[in-house]
Amino acid sequence: MDRTKEKKPRSERPGPDTGICRLFFEASRDAFFCWDVTGRITHANPAAADLIGTKARDIPGKDIADLFANPQDAEQALSALQQDGGEGLRKTCPLRRGKDRVDCEISFHVLRNNSGRITGYGAVVRDISAQRLGDEELAKKTAELSKRVRELGIMYEISAVIDRRGRPFPEIVQGVLDLVPRIVAYPEIACARITIDDEEYHSAGFHPTPWHIKSDIMARCGVAGSLEVFYREERPAAFEGPFTREEKGLIDNIASRLGRVVARKRSEEMLVESEERYRSLFEDSRDAIYTVSRDGVILDANGAAMELFGYGDAEMIGMNVQQLYADPGVRAYFQSEIEEKGAVRNFEVRLKKKDGTVMDCLYTSSVRRTPGGGGVIGYHCIIRDITESKRAENEKQRLIDELKDALDKIKTLKGLIPICASCKKIRDDKGYWNRLEEYLEAQTEAVFSHGLCPECQKRFEEE
Repeated sequence: MDRTKEKKPRSERPGPDTGICRLFFEASRDAFFCWDVTGRITHANPAAADLIGTKARDIPGKDIADLFANPQDAEQALSALQQDGGEGLRKTCPLRRGKDRVDCEISFHVLRNNSGRITGYGAVVRDISAQRLGDEELAKKTAELSKRVRELGIMYEISAVIDRRGRPFPEIVQGVLDLVPRIVAYPEIACARITIDDEEYHSAGFHPTPWHIKSDIMARCGVAGSLEVFYREERPAAFEGPFTREEKGLIDNIASRLGRVVARKRSEEMLVESEERYRSLFEDSRDAIYTVSRDGVILDANGAAMELFGYGDAEMIGMNVQQLYADPGVRAYFQSEIEEKGAVRNFEVRLKKKDGTVMDCLYTSSVRRTPGGGGVIGYHCIIRDITESKRAENEKQRLIDELKDALDKIKTLKGLIPICASCKKIRDDKGYWNRLEEYLEAQTEAVFSHGLCPECQKRFEEE
């Protein structure tokens, strides 16, 4: 038995329920238009009226071509329907809504009677304005996001150039210059110039033109130079010349980063200069200076220190400072004093040379701390040998003491002494008259022995 069903002619096929079709036609959110072979609209649903901004009853009789915003769109679509039968024809184009235009997606269909003859045409129209607007907005945002991603990528590269330590300053500047033209809209015709401390650096193909933007490079609250970006050809005006607000912001940001590099460079130069000055003072000082770690290892010492202690450079650097103390226990006391006070001046200590000679010395020291003022990591020490000056001071004191002892043993006569002009007796403080020798013996430690001088002896003999 042949189970294949014979295909019935179109006239014999059962059609859809008319009421259901009418309900679907009227309630659909898509616009429906039907028109005859002459192009006159015969039917339109309420959604069609809303689409073109009129009433449904006013649509029948209008020419379908008049609904198209562009005549060429109408001509192409209607010609395709008539020539090719239009089955499956789709078109996206704008329709009129009063004085406005509505972006629509149109699906065209051919209407036939039961005998298959074309009696007209129909179109299902969907308003895609919001969708297109959304697509355009999405495309715009996507393009903007792509631009931001590209800019961020370039800024990351610039940051990598700037933040890489140890590179010469001109190399950093040139590395930034090679990247700057890529942040603007037309990198193929862009070039840049950086001026710092009156010295200029240029990107490849540099040529100054009137179409440029400039940002100052600030360092330590002052203008250190400038970053300029040029277009070698004229471009449409934007926020500042042909450059956009976003590009201006990026250029300002790069200039700010360069300002920090310049400040860092100047700080490093000042630090080098300071270190050189310190090293010069350190090496040329007549006082012995050394730096020691907290656990007692000598880290650095100047020539005066090595000369004072009698050690060579290779011997003294790295040795334990305890070896310099005549009494090693004194260092613990010194260490507690300096860590408690932060610094000590004229701390008297006895140190010894390599050959064992003991010296009297004065320490002036300060603590060394970790960066940021953290814990103690060592000490700076200035040593002055006071052995000779102390010996001289002791000798001076000895002489003074001897003189005092001598003076204590000597009695002196001071002032006017009343003496008799005839008998030569002297009056004492109590009013008594004493013989000269008695008075002197009482007032001094002198002792008199009696004898005769030659003249008196001669006169005595004669008598």
